Amino acid sequence: MLKEQITSATVAINSMALEKKARGETVYNFAGGDPILPSHPLVVEEVGRALQSQLVLYPPVAGILELRELAARWMNEEYNCAYTVDNTLVTAGGKFALFAACQILLKEGDDVLIPAPYWVSYPQIAKLFKANPVVLPTEETNQWKLTPETLKKHLTARSKILILNSAGNPSGNLYTKEELQALLLIAKEAGIFVISDEVYSQIVYDDKEFFSCGALLDQVLVIQSCSKNFAMTGWRVGFAFGPKDLIRSMIALQGQSTTGASTVSQWAALAALKNHDEIALSVRSTMQKRRDVFMDTFNELFQCQLEKPAAALYAFTPVSALKTTLTCSELCTELMAKSNIAAVPGSAFGCGGYIRWAFAEEEHVLRQGLLALREALPR
Repeated sequence: MLKEQITSATVAINSMALEKKARGETVYNFAGGDPILPSHPLVVEEVGRALQSQLVLYPPVAGILELRELAARWMNEEYNCAYTVDNTLVTAGGKFALFAACQILLKEGDDVLIPAPYWVSYPQIAKLFKANPVVLPTEETNQWKLTPETLKKHLTARSKILILNSAGNPSGNLYTKEELQALLLIAKEAGIFVISDEVYSQIVYDDKEFFSCGALLDQVLVIQSCSKNFAMTGWRVGFAFGPKDLIRSMIALQGQSTTGASTVSQWAALAALKNHDEIALSVRSTMQKRRDVFMDTFNELFQCQLEKPAAALYAFTPVSALKTTLTCSELCTELMAKSNIAAVPGSAFGCGGYIRWAFAEEEHVLRQGLLALREALPR
């Protein structure tokens, strides 16, 4: 029962794709969230030097001090925040930061407000602590953004946490400073704590500007990560930035659970943050090219005029664009079974009738996968 409740749809489908690939099958994997890029040479070189000169010992539970200092400085300089070491925690991936915060903040019966489409783990993590995920609807015509009116409509005495995600997964949306300020003011007046998932903050396209909730409100926990911004998913390094008392509680919880991110991975994160401008630019420019190839090819093959996402690694497209009568779940199941095309149904993100496609692969692979998709669909 528990396994059925918490299994991630994206992880399940991506794992299926990887298993098929391991058996030697040709798979077009649009399901994963990895930027398919090698670790940057500056990261590899720095870790190599550290391994030669240092022992790999247990790290401090809150993270290597230099890394915490550098992470706080990065947020302050990049996003106009005002964090110190005491506001900063290093975690084994951004997901554990979210998990730990929810374990500390939630009690049975609390409501967690989650705009849809949402990252698949938000409601499942809330359920783990017997809280109630309350899904807040958004509209494609408004770029899938939560409005103040919708937020106010769903407030109750049980409302405890609002989870915001900008830049967004799966929608690729991006909130403006004014839009965030309006939502944060409502949350503050209602006494709701905000968790802001900002793990795609550096993967913003077309010279658009990213704004952090950490610069706009004190009572907010910002989740950050090296995974997407610096193409370091397998290194498993995330960060939490927030009020000192909450960070202290999260450090205590981490000390009795994961003990923190691995020492070697923290060395890699140090290298990434020391060279964040160069590495993030490399990742962003590569992913923008892949986004453009995916969207231009998709629109050409299926005679659409879908807009390109503003950020992140995904296109969230209506099933109707593919001219099929199947539901999003039925179509994704059939594509995987018959054509080895892996994609995630929008129902997993709280929005049936859509499909999330990751444009993380190299450009020629994206084209081949979309051609295979066209062949797999009835004409």
